[in-house]
Amino acid sequence: MSWGTKMLRTMRRWCFVSPHGIFASLLVLSLLLAAEGRGPGPGQGGKRQRSPMTGPALIQVPPPMSPRGSSEDQMQSRAVDTRVTLEVLEGRPKGTRVGFIPTKPGFTYRFNEPPKEFLLNATSGEVTTAAVLDREALRSDRYDLVVLSSQPTYPIEVRIIVGDVNDNAPEFPEPSIAVAFSESASAGTRLLLDTATDRDTGVNGMSDDYRIESGNVDDKFRLMVTANPSGDTSYLHLETTGQLDREARATYRLNVSARDGGTPMKLGFLLVNVTILDVNDNPPIFDHSDYIVSLNESVLPGTPVLQVMATDSDAGDNAKITYYLSDTETQFSVDPETGTISTMETLSCPQNCPQQQQQQQIQQQVSGGFESSGIGSSGGSCPKSCVFTVFARDHGSPRQDGRTYVTVNLVDANDHDPIIRFRYFPATAAFATVDENAFNGTVVAAVSVIDFDEGPNGKTSVEIRAGNELGHFRLEAKTSFDIVRVNDVLDREQLNKYNLTVVATDEGSPPRSATAFLVIHVNDINDHEPVFEKSEYSAVLSESAPVGTFVAAIHATDEDSGVNSHIYYAIEAGDDQGWFDIDGASGLVTTKASLDREVRGTVELRISARDGGPNPKWARATLKVTVLDENDERPGFAMPSVRVRLSESTPPGTLVASLTAADHDQGTNGSVTYGLHSDVAQRYPGLFALDAVTGQLTTRTKLDRESIAEYEIRVIARDQGIPPQSSTATVMLFVEDENDNSPEFYPQEYFVAIPEDSPAGTTLLTITATDDDEGENAQVEYSIEGDGGDGIFRLGARNGALILTAPLSSSPKPLFRLRIAAKDRGDRRAVEDATVEIVKASRLERIQFESAESGYKFKIREDHAKREPSLGREVGRVRVAGGRSFRDGVRYSIALGDPKRAFRIDERTGIITTGNRIDREAAATYHLTAVARAGLAYGSVSVHVSVLDENDCPPVFPRDRDEVRLNENAPVGQEVYLAKAVDPDAGENAQVTYGLASNPEGQFRISPKTGVIYLNKPIRSEPGTTLSLEVVATDNGKPSLSSRHSVIVTIEDVNDHTPVFDHTSYETSLLESAQVNARFFALSATDTDLGENGRIAFDIAEGNADGKFGVFPDGFLYVRSPLDREERDYYALVVRAHDHGSPPRSSHVPVVVHVIDENDNAPEFFNATFNFYVRENEPPDTFVGKLTASDMDIGRNAELTFSLAGGGTGGVADDFAIDPHNGFLKTLRRFDRENLVSLGTGQSVLSLEAIVTDNGSPRLRDRAKVNVFVTDVNDNAPRFLRTPYRVQISEVASVGTQVLRLYATDADEGLNGDVFYAFVSGNDARRFGVDEATGQISLAGSLDREVTPKYVLTVAAYDAGETASLSVTTTVTIDVLDENDNAPEFTQTTTHVSVSEKTAVGTLLVQFRATDADLGLNSEVTFSIAAGNRKDTFRMDSATGELYLHKSLDYEELREYKLNITASDGGNPSLSTTVPFGVSVEDDNDNPPAFPTTAIVRQIQEGIPVRTPIVTVTAEDPDSGDNGRVTYAIARQEPPGHHFGIGTTTGVVHTLLPIDREAVDTFRLTVVATDKGSSVRLSAEKLVTVIVEDVNDNAPTFVSMSAAVLPRPAARDAFVMQVHARDLDSSTNGLVTYELVGGNSDLFELHRSTGELRLRRSLPDPPEETRYRLTVKATDEAVQAERKSMDAYVTVIATAPSNGGGLGGMGNVGPVFEGGEARLGSVYENEPIGTSIVTVGARLPGNSLAEVEYYVTNVTVATVSRSTGDGINSLHSMQQVDRLFDIDTKLGVISTAVVLDREGGADAYDVEVYAVVVSSLTPQTMATRPVIRRGATEARIKKPRQEQVLRALLSGSTTQDSKRGPVAVCN
Repeated sequence: MSWGTKMLRTMRRWCFVSPHGIFASLLVLSLLLAAEGRGPGPGQGGKRQRSPMTGPALIQVPPPMSPRGSSEDQMQSRAVDTRVTLEVLEGRPKGTRVGFIPTKPGFTYRFNEPPKEFLLNATSGEVTTAAVLDREALRSDRYDLVVLSSQPTYPIEVRIIVGDVNDNAPEFPEPSIAVAFSESASAGTRLLLDTATDRDTGVNGMSDDYRIESGNVDDKFRLMVTANPSGDTSYLHLETTGQLDREARATYRLNVSARDGGTPMKLGFLLVNVTILDVNDNPPIFDHSDYIVSLNESVLPGTPVLQVMATDSDAGDNAKITYYLSDTETQFSVDPETGTISTMETLSCPQNCPQQQQQQQIQQQVSGGFESSGIGSSGGSCPKSCVFTVFARDHGSPRQDGRTYVTVNLVDANDHDPIIRFRYFPATAAFATVDENAFNGTVVAAVSVIDFDEGPNGKTSVEIRAGNELGHFRLEAKTSFDIVRVNDVLDREQLNKYNLTVVATDEGSPPRSATAFLVIHVNDINDHEPVFEKSEYSAVLSESAPVGTFVAAIHATDEDSGVNSHIYYAIEAGDDQGWFDIDGASGLVTTKASLDREVRGTVELRISARDGGPNPKWARATLKVTVLDENDERPGFAMPSVRVRLSESTPPGTLVASLTAADHDQGTNGSVTYGLHSDVAQRYPGLFALDAVTGQLTTRTKLDRESIAEYEIRVIARDQGIPPQSSTATVMLFVEDENDNSPEFYPQEYFVAIPEDSPAGTTLLTITATDDDEGENAQVEYSIEGDGGDGIFRLGARNGALILTAPLSSSPKPLFRLRIAAKDRGDRRAVEDATVEIVKASRLERIQFESAESGYKFKIREDHAKREPSLGREVGRVRVAGGRSFRDGVRYSIALGDPKRAFRIDERTGIITTGNRIDREAAATYHLTAVARAGLAYGSVSVHVSVLDENDCPPVFPRDRDEVRLNENAPVGQEVYLAKAVDPDAGENAQVTYGLASNPEGQFRISPKTGVIYLNKPIRSEPGTTLSLEVVATDNGKPSLSSRHSVIVTIEDVNDHTPVFDHTSYETSLLESAQVNARFFALSATDTDLGENGRIAFDIAEGNADGKFGVFPDGFLYVRSPLDREERDYYALVVRAHDHGSPPRSSHVPVVVHVIDENDNAPEFFNATFNFYVRENEPPDTFVGKLTASDMDIGRNAELTFSLAGGGTGGVADDFAIDPHNGFLKTLRRFDRENLVSLGTGQSVLSLEAIVTDNGSPRLRDRAKVNVFVTDVNDNAPRFLRTPYRVQISEVASVGTQVLRLYATDADEGLNGDVFYAFVSGNDARRFGVDEATGQISLAGSLDREVTPKYVLTVAAYDAGETASLSVTTTVTIDVLDENDNAPEFTQTTTHVSVSEKTAVGTLLVQFRATDADLGLNSEVTFSIAAGNRKDTFRMDSATGELYLHKSLDYEELREYKLNITASDGGNPSLSTTVPFGVSVEDDNDNPPAFPTTAIVRQIQEGIPVRTPIVTVTAEDPDSGDNGRVTYAIARQEPPGHHFGIGTTTGVVHTLLPIDREAVDTFRLTVVATDKGSSVRLSAEKLVTVIVEDVNDNAPTFVSMSAAVLPRPAARDAFVMQVHARDLDSSTNGLVTYELVGGNSDLFELHRSTGELRLRRSLPDPPEETRYRLTVKATDEAVQAERKSMDAYVTVIATAPSNGGGLGGMGNVGPVFEGGEARLGSVYENEPIGTSIVTVGARLPGNSLAEVEYYVTNVTVATVSRSTGDGINSLHSMQQVDRLFDIDTKLGVISTAVVLDREGGADAYDVEVYAVVVSSLTPQTMATRPVIRRGATEARIKKPRQEQVLRALLSGSTTQDSKRGPVAVCN
């Protein structure tokens, strides 16, 4: 129970008698709730909600909901509502104030688990420190505590955060570290350092402020701090700022500081020792930057040239040098040790003429840059030079190279042919071009000749040998190149390509020459306009033509070529509607949108044709398209919606609206007629007429707005096309009101009782009159007729409000009768006036009807609609209670509920009869108010009249006619239509059955119950057929009534037919020259479906991947893109015809198209140049080769003839002959290759020109160049240039290292002169490989000097002679040099060791051993820890390999170390081996389980099921295995008991017994967590507080008396008693409200909150009844659960006027108790309820048979404060208690009502019992007070002194309580 609820209950017990006192209590409650600031219970609570009732707000706070997805979702508990966060800084003195918790008046507070660090003031809520706090020594910087209040208990979570002060400096993990950087490290190279830590937090913690305080010479280093992506501590890097130089400085000592952010700031330091590692940073340097030597060009391979020398300033291997050349250098070799350079082959060096190149560049600039790359056309006098690079490489790592340049100048020999090069414009072109309008002298191409010889051998001359017979070009010589220029007028249309044969010859002896072919293409000039075939085109289309329909094929030609002849078409003008589209490339015009003749009947398009030239030329033509009409437009109303207003007085025949619709189709398609929609006749029968021709809508009868105020009239306009088209317009007719109705009062009679003291201005009632008109015609004005009100009333003219102008007391009249008139703005007056009677309330008498409480209920049958109404039928009778004389003076009337005057009432008898037709369909029930009047007496009663049904209404369909559509393939049984008729009758009269009156051929059936029409037979009718059905709906009345409904079923076409072609296949042919867009073949297909299902479209489904053909919607095939028979002469198309149904159906047909050939292709040689070979010395008529050519045409167009043209490098007639039919080429003489080379050609090839011609018309030809090479015979063996060979190589040389290159020559040519190399012997281990083509010997496998120190290899050089191979051998000796190539090897196999975390520092863990196969320093091994030594935990002896524990271990901090152990030798560079080694830390049970510091407080609801989990308690133990396994148990519970259990392994606390808040509302559980350590077990305790929340599990229980005495006098509002019920629940669950649910509710009223029972009105004295029986209900105010309630009966006893005698106030008139008024009784404590105690009896003097009933009206106890001298206690006061005793009303036996507890209550109780005479007309009562004592050991009290005490109590209480006023129950 919340504090607010308890306070409210407490205040209810305060006994305020005056109304001011009650208000004061409510005000105090409001202030207390406002001061509390929260709702019931602790916590932040919810929003404050104010009740809509006046007075102080009651604040309700719902319990907070657990967040969804929380781990507590499965727990049947919730967390604490109120949370407080406090803060205190560490280091503050003891007693420092931390803060206050929120408190409430009247509560005390305590810590749930009192901490040793804090104290709590129980009343003020102040929290102070109990010790000096050190945040860094705490497990957490916060305390999570729970404070509990006194009863009723509620928790408060208190979080105390210990704030940090800067009392710790930053600390690095180690005071100093050693790091190393390579001197080659670039600026920005980083090394990760350990960051510092600071035990402080926040600004006092680490600030990422690191600095180098000293030792940073030349600022070579800086510190960089970067963020950690994981959000942990930032990374600290030591970074280089520039280049390091080990030679300048080898070490640095950096003092690094770390600063925190506190004030004052604290620093920590780290010494960083930096070592700079040496690298091979000095390359070898040659003693000369370049070498120059002269050498005869004809020297033999292997000739020494010169020796180079290089040195390296580094030492050791870094200074050891090896010489080598680039892999691309094949003419020279170098000795790797000595640097001696020798030739490897016959030398061939290019010319190097810097001065001549400069002159050529100048000339090139003068001549416009025609020279190619500065290479002259003659050799000049500059020598040939070979320039190559010699490299010297040291043995450092990485290796460094030095280089020098060697220039070898050669003395020339004429051993090179000229090389002809053409330069085209632009330079990227593949051939030369010239415009056909080029001027004479225009540059076409530049010819440059390269001859690598010198002197006269390099001087060349150029000439055009062939191809320029017309002299259109000339050759103009320049200093170093030649220019080809235009020499005559060119005409592309006559000759569009030239092939010039250009020959270059040098001046050597013998001279050498070269031939090249210059192809010149003549460019077209855009000098022709496109020309249309026609200047005007025409087409005729239907406006229903589908999109894509062919309109016209526009074609234009252009005599130009290339892009100049490409034509692009466009629609320039005329297509304003966007109906047409033209293919820009082909000129095909098609429709791209639906046509509409009504928009435009003729379209004239202007078509343009543009060529593709840079300055395009244009041509234009006209296309005229005529559009034919289709009935595709429905009539269109000028106004689809018309709004018209007419007065309801408009005479018949008035024009409503004139509707016009236009149809822009032609002829009958555009002729329009008008008609009314079918629903107009149904909804408004006979009201309107429509002229079918003019469209004029008129009225037929007069309109009545009161019947129908709005009409919705639909008009249909239909054209005469086939099929016809229609549209609908809607006329909204609004009927304007005429003032044709008078106001009418209802109710017509008013009666009201008013207190006489009602002030002026009081509104008594509102009179209403209605007018069926609207607007101003319906505005009613009211007035008082006559002066029946003595001028003290005023009537509102507009609102009808009757208002007092003076109090009624100003007039002596008890009754005022007013007559009220009403009229509208049109001065129409109500036919009957209203009457208003006002009576003074004090003079009003109430008339009670016999059925006042339940009213009257009558039934009457309705009048039949088809018969005359039977008026005057009796409905029932109402009658007032009372005697006949009284009833005779009463007059009855019907005041309300019958505005249509359906009933009349006899004003004298109260008999109600029918006054008008009774129609159940208009009103099924009537709720009448009948009024009875008799002078100033008034009463009313409700009359409920139910109207019984007559079967007078037939079923009604919503429409007379409906149309439905049904697919022709609908399955039997398909639902077709739902016929629905409604019968407004009731019961069986409204039950409708359905049947078919008309059903063609039994096609359909109907469900009699549901009215669903089903298809009964398959449909055989054609699509478009209509079937007429007539549905009959019949009700179940007797006799039955029926109505009919027409259903028109239209058979809809279904797409069930596939389009069918008229042939199963098609075949046609056309010339390959057919124009694009030409239509060449028509396809035809039919579909018997209708509409869209039968409309066919065509498309090509297969065989048209390249888009050569197209098909129009009408099935016409056309050429879509140009055809080429040579590309494809046969097309197998598949054309698809598909309809437009849904889904569409389609069929396919094959169409074969043959393309006919035309001679449009010239023959073409397979190659532009043919190369043939013939062996030297072969006899004449030797076959040389076959010339092959093809012609893509067929037939005569492809018949070919071969011939040889004159010219060439040899005499064609003397050397070769060709067969004209097959192209076979044969020799005419014997050839000698050596003679050919030595003669004037200088080469072994003969060139000639071949021609091929077709037999077409006209004949077409092609040319090709033929080269005949005379091949060599193998007659020379290879020869090595140097022998023998010797070389050295390191044993650590990598695989692929080049060792030596061999070179041998062969005087033969081709394969006969190609030399290959192979090992013959000495390479059995395959350590070396030789490149068979180059002779390069490379290392193929690793070397080991210790195994093989020297290799002797035999190498063979052999040629590739075709008949027999010739060869020669040589010897190669390779010496292997020693290197440090053996790394140490570990000898032991141990890779892991386990160590207890208690192992002492310095303990030897393991010793490593390793060996090295090398000798000397290379075999000396040292050991180190390479990685994994976190926090320097281990130490390694580098010499012995012993691993020691250097720092203490902690299993909980790190369970395993993964070390990398490295063994390194003393070689340079040093070799090492690293092995992984694991150190596992074994756990020791050194950590007890630990609970979280957060306090555990959970709130659960009472009554939750047993075994319900409420909270999970978790303790963590960082140990492992059994040392870390935790079990849980509940050590103790407060208060003692076994209500809860806990999972031993899960820690889930659950209930073991039912939880009852009313028994215990708070539990304190001590949970113990214990580990399973083997040697010793450790444990920890945690307090779990469980607060039980209330649920509404108790209903209110009445504790007040079941009887009370009616006060005297029984005035209005007199207090009778206080009903009191107690609910053991808390908060709103225990808040009780009261309700009077039965009995004399007209006499009594019960206060809802206080339970005070008072009189509603005064009662006569004496009262009419002797007792009143009331039923009261007590209900709790539960919010979150179902409310509980309890009923009780209370009897109120009336007493007669007192004459001073007796407790009952009746003297000797009432019954007399037997044995006097006082009684004694006793009972044992703990006796069950109902235990009899004592019996009282009473009788009425003079009438012993009078029935007497007994009632307990009060139970009190006496409080004694002092004793008198005779030992008798003096009575201080009497205190009322609960109803502890009951009495049998008939027998008078007093029994226990509760179980009595002597220790918890009083020893004696005073029970007030009343005896009441039941059958008396006036109250006759008497009271007595028996005294009941509990816990007695005897049945009767025998001690005289106790009897005296009890009698004294009786006498005192009788005197004191004889005239009780309003006393509240205060317990």
